[in-house]
Amino acid sequence: MIRQRQPQGTPKAFILVILVLTVACQGTTLPTPAESPSSGPSLVVLDAVTSRGVGNDYAPIDITSRFSPTDTFYCILQIAGAEQDTELVARWYFGGTLITETTYITENEGTGYVAFELTNQQPWPEGLYRVEVLSAGVALRSVEFRVAK
Repeated sequence: MIRQRQPQGTPKAFILVILVLTVACQGTTLPTPAESPSSGPSLVVLDAVTSRGVGNDYAPIDITSRFSPTDTFYCILQIAGAEQDTELVARWYFGGTLITETTYITENEGTGYVAFELTNQQPWPEGLYRVEVLSAGVALRSVEFRVAK
């Protein structure tokens, strides 16, 4: 079962304005779905969405692909088959420019939600953004969203 709250990330300069970024990762357990026969555990992303909030169980609240410049961005993954010490990396992009990268390492095995959060003390520039989630260097999911007034 996945339970973790582990902020990690590196703030970077963004366009011509210095943005202060705070990146956090969170996870929790979900009820384990019926197990299917397999040769062994392997990480599966059941769903990936962006939202304006996160519930107590880290499930997404107010799922959207359109944010205002002052919103906090959340990328929520529902995963299954995670092994202990599985590393997930979220790369946040504005256009083709990498804003920041966040690493999350599972403490337990199982099924659950993982929430990546990106905040900023200044308004976000309008335009197209993307968060790409990888494990072991392999892209698992990519979710696009837009910032507009």
